Amino acid sequence: MDADEARHTHDTVELAEYFRLFASLECGELPMYRRLNFAAAEDPELLDLLTVTPRGQRRPNLILAAVHHLLLAGDEDPLSRWYPTVNGGVKPPDTDPYPAFRRFVFDRLDELVPLLRTRSTQTNEVNRSCLWFAAWRAAAADLPDTPLAIVEVGASAGLNLLADRYRYDFGDGIVRGTDVSSVSLACSIVGGAPPLDALLPPIVGRVGIDVDPIDVRDEDSVRWLHACVWPEQLDRHQRLSAALAAAAESPPRIIRGDAVDEVADAVESMPDSAHVVVMNSWVLTYLERSRRAAFVDVLDMLGSSRPLTWISAEHPGCLSMFADPEPNRDQMSRTLTGMARWRDGRSEVAVPAMVHPHLRWMEWRM
Repeated sequence: MDADEARHTHDTVELAEYFRLFASLECGELPMYRRLNFAAAEDPELLDLLTVTPRGQRRPNLILAAVHHLLLAGDEDPLSRWYPTVNGGVKPPDTDPYPAFRRFVFDRLDELVPLLRTRSTQTNEVNRSCLWFAAWRAAAADLPDTPLAIVEVGASAGLNLLADRYRYDFGDGIVRGTDVSSVSLACSIVGGAPPLDALLPPIVGRVGIDVDPIDVRDEDSVRWLHACVWPEQLDRHQRLSAALAAAAESPPRIIRGDAVDEVADAVESMPDSAHVVVMNSWVLTYLERSRRAAFVDVLDMLGSSRPLTWISAEHPGCLSMFADPEPNRDQMSRTLTGMARWRDGRSEVAVPAMVHPHLRWMEWRM
């Protein structure tokens, strides 16, 4: 076996393990996706398809989203019977969906392969705004009279840049946020006391950065966002539709570019009087570790000359500077929220929360 063949074999073995982990850890309440992922892990020909993708996108979500995207576009294929987002919410068959899935994939390679080569996973999970609702207040606690400017890295459509405009239910019977908003979000507090009722300073600027920004008024782009949301979770699709409709009335500003290369310009574009909060959620995991380190270096440079807070929500092993409080627990089922504050050129680091990846629950630790 030559070097190329060995590398290819290693890639497919690694992919198979990704599919098994995704099925085991993420699909407990997704019976159709669970069956698809376990079956795909044993299908070398299908795994080979993903080797055309950029290495950082070589994950189950991408091919699942590509298939979902074609079905959402109106492809009347028998596979659609297993997709509640396409079949009108009808109970899917109890039979194995994988034969239909596999046939669909190989019948539509001309449409699927370009998606795999050019698209990236963009799960703009608006329910993560439940975290930002609390975390922005925590970030501003020591600067309550200083206006905020928000910079989101990996913003996708920028829906979480608008976290102050949504309606929130944290399970205590109190309606928070904008009570007349058409976007209603919910999160259970399972520990601690997040600063939900603290006053939020005025927001004087907000901008997102993304390598492939989503235009909330473009039908194909919006379909891709829905495609990246799992079809068995209709509540997430309903939230996404409501947030996209609200954002379309006044779309947030998104800069096209790389996180490391663009974040300095984005921060420096904000008013000098503002306290800048940089945030990211499940974005840095797609960067090589050297690029993550470079990103931190840029923020450290920016924080030397102005008040800056960085809030990062990623899987617990993504950034070593934020210590996992429960290192022996499964990483994929939890999101570690790290916070770094720069004040007068000095930085301090904390882990204010552990949260569900889609913010079903939040455990506050500060």
